[in-house]
Amino acid sequence: MVYGAAMKHLKRRFIPAWHVALVLAFALATVTAAPSAAAVPEKGTEILWDHYGIPHIFAPDHASLFYAYGYAQMEGHSELLVRLYAQARGRGAEFYGDSNLASDRWVRTAGIPQKAKTWASQQTAEFAPLIRAFAAGLNAWAIEHPDMLSPAAKAVLPLTPEDVYAHGLRIIHYDWLTSESSVYSKARREEVETHGSNAWAIGPSKTASGNAMLLSNSHLAWADRDTYFEVQLTAPGVTSYGAVWVGFPVLRQCFTEFVAWTQTTNGPTGADVYRLTLREGGYVLDGQTKPFEVEKQIIKVRQADGTLRDELLTIRRSVHGPVFSDRRDVTVALRVVAADRPRMFEQFWRMGLSRNLEEWRQAMRMQQLPLFNTAYADRDGHIMYVYNAAPPVRTHGDYRYWSGVVPGDRSDLISTDKILPFDQLPQVIDPPSGWVQNCNDSPWTSTFPMAIDPAKFAPYVAPLPSLGPRSQRSIRLLSAPGKITLADLRAMKLSTHSEIADHFVDDLVAAARQSGTAKAKEAAEILAKWDRQGETTSDGTFLFLRFVQAAGNNFQSIGGYAVPADPSQPLTTPRGFADPAKAIALLDTEARRLETEYDTMHVIWGDVIRLRKGSLDLPGNGIPSALGGIRTVGVGPFVGGTTQIQGGDTFYAVVEFSKTGPPTGEALLGYGNWSRPGSKHIEDQLALASQKKMRPIMRARQAIEKNLESRKVF
Repeated sequence: MVYGAAMKHLKRRFIPAWHVALVLAFALATVTAAPSAAAVPEKGTEILWDHYGIPHIFAPDHASLFYAYGYAQMEGHSELLVRLYAQARGRGAEFYGDSNLASDRWVRTAGIPQKAKTWASQQTAEFAPLIRAFAAGLNAWAIEHPDMLSPAAKAVLPLTPEDVYAHGLRIIHYDWLTSESSVYSKARREEVETHGSNAWAIGPSKTASGNAMLLSNSHLAWADRDTYFEVQLTAPGVTSYGAVWVGFPVLRQCFTEFVAWTQTTNGPTGADVYRLTLREGGYVLDGQTKPFEVEKQIIKVRQADGTLRDELLTIRRSVHGPVFSDRRDVTVALRVVAADRPRMFEQFWRMGLSRNLEEWRQAMRMQQLPLFNTAYADRDGHIMYVYNAAPPVRTHGDYRYWSGVVPGDRSDLISTDKILPFDQLPQVIDPPSGWVQNCNDSPWTSTFPMAIDPAKFAPYVAPLPSLGPRSQRSIRLLSAPGKITLADLRAMKLSTHSEIADHFVDDLVAAARQSGTAKAKEAAEILAKWDRQGETTSDGTFLFLRFVQAAGNNFQSIGGYAVPADPSQPLTTPRGFADPAKAIALLDTEARRLETEYDTMHVIWGDVIRLRKGSLDLPGNGIPSALGGIRTVGVGPFVGGTTQIQGGDTFYAVVEFSKTGPPTGEALLGYGNWSRPGSKHIEDQLALASQKKMRPIMRARQAIEKNLESRKVF
């Protein structure tokens, strides 16, 4: 019936070619997919959009739910989503021009489009129709709203299940687990940049209500493929609420009536980089010269006048994997074992269907997701932390060895497809402390006192014990006496207090008062009166940030710490200056810089750190990760004396379970839930961020109806 309707549609005059192709593809999916693929959702499927642009989807079956979810994502993010899918095909330059060429080379050399096709063929009979339904929902929105798509986006259509899998591969395996920049950084022995986040789970012994609680707090850029989408999904057996990156068909940060989890990045091994020894046009392996497998592809690049030019891409592969070379004579091969595990989306889906800890752990044992520290809480009162990873089983070498560049001339070093079982990963359930936390540190400090012994795990699984300032701040807050209420948890999340300030400001002030210049003493008095926070009204935050940034990592530029950081003493180390005279001199220098640039050392934080989105320009709050705050902001370059918050806190939520009903909580997505140009939902949560407020999470239909902006009934 749908196919006939599609053909009737094609008989109309003046139908654009892209629309014809899309309708035919939609019709073909209808007649070839399994009945549960929901090429058309079942009656009763609806999307309720609240006044913050958050979709609450109610569906009579799972396929209809996925269909409506795809439709909803296009409503809020059509241009962004279509562009990301084009990039995941390795065809971004064909539709969007030269700026996408480097991405296309990376995607094609890594083999993402081919892997996506393989993934599509390897899904289970139960789950594959759900992804087809999601893709059908994406295309259905495009058919209904042709005037809302740019010519470039229309040219990308129709979207396919393979696009969904390619996007997941690109984001998880070839951006988070590894990336082009990290491959070359490892090869050059440079520091690899990592993402950041905070995650806490608090057990009943530590809460005032006797119910478990969870803090979910992702730190990412406020744009492009890092953009989050917040949604509620309700269907038989499904009571999910949370957020995930645009284009994903499942939730990554999720709260149901039964379980909840959140994640931070952990940088596990599993994307191995091999330095190749070149010889006679090939590479050396076990003393023999092996030829490269060579493939040539054409990348089409759209020009300003709309024409296409051809760019030749020569892809070389060794037995390790695809080969990457740069202009500095670096030639390495990349092996990502987890990219051959195709059921990542199904694992996320099964995690959300779980009703208790054991069911959730069974979903995690699928090990289709190759990274992320994961904190868990549930209605039964259990909490858990796991250093989730999928490292290949190794015969030797530690984490540092496999995180670097491995010799590529020995076949015995090439990773096998066998990965370390889930139960052999660092994890802890219901620790005596009553809480778990992770802020991108090693797993051993996930609770305090440390409850996981590194000696009991394979040395290549995780790095040596380490503790950054955000984790120190977490441990300080969670270890404080007393029971925690949901209001307490919200206040802790929104705290802009600097952990680093508590470790060093007193010593810096004392040293400057004793032997500093007049300028250093003046600066010291500002720091002495500073509230040690990143509030909009704080005076001293900017001065201290300048000092910390100039001091360098671990204060190396001024001689380092008097007492280095010790993970076994998280609340008292690091502390002091190894060379107080250098610290005082640096304070003098930074104070003079501020006076030169701002005519005063009294620079108010909210005056220079701005929240800008759409038509709004508001004072910001929070502090950069380096200062050790839970309310975290990432800022761009300073222009005209101010900077714009461009990252840090993205989606964050505090949730408390109930033994008799659904969980309650509050959340915020500072940059809004839509990216469609002109939408009010680009900026409608920014004022709350500036005011350090959150909004209630609406789950009950009655509450949603009272705050309804629009309704879509299928």
